[in-house]
Amino acid sequence: REMRVITGSLKGRQITFNNKRFGNARVTSDFVKEAVFGSLGSDLSGLYVLDMFAGSGQIGVEAVSRGATVWMNDHDRKRTAFIHSLLTDWSLDDRVTLTTLDWVRLLARADDEARQFDIVYVDPPYDARSGDEVPLSLACLTQLGQSDLLRKKARVLVQHDRETDLPRAIATLLATRSRRYGDSLLTSYQRQ
Repeated sequence: REMRVITGSLKGRQITFNNKRFGNARVTSDFVKEAVFGSLGSDLSGLYVLDMFAGSGQIGVEAVSRGATVWMNDHDRKRTAFIHSLLTDWSLDDRVTLTTLDWVRLLARADDEARQFDIVYVDPPYDARSGDEVPLSLACLTQLGQSDLLRKKARVLVQHDRETDLPRAIATLLATRSRRYGDSLLTSYQRQ
């Protein structure tokens, strides 16, 4: 599948991601990606972005293209190897931290390193559950809301299936909007 970088220094470049080779990761549609970045704006200079379930890397690359410093993570080694080769080919290594961790270890490591983020993108596999059978999107949101990882006014964008009901408020986070795109919902939270 070909994915195009929409705006910024890498505008027009293509990410070619063979979904079958990477365990059929659900790839964010261009429509949803445009909605995400339409809400964030074309200039993300000076902002720190965390993409917790990077998949093809397209969300993180789009953020880098718009000037952000990005931490991309995916638990799947094949996917992080794909992203690593893309970052190397496009000379983006210096603006991206790339890790292969499960989400709990990822947040613990970011906390250990006293990292803080302006934007966090949460897009786990829709059917994934945490240890206590909570949908992973909700588990991540809960953890983020209770952590010190979010800067003042930080935004958390959660892509989830429409069956998953996310609360209007959770810890320090308040939902600002939720929009439906086919089978997906994109819910935005802001730190209060």
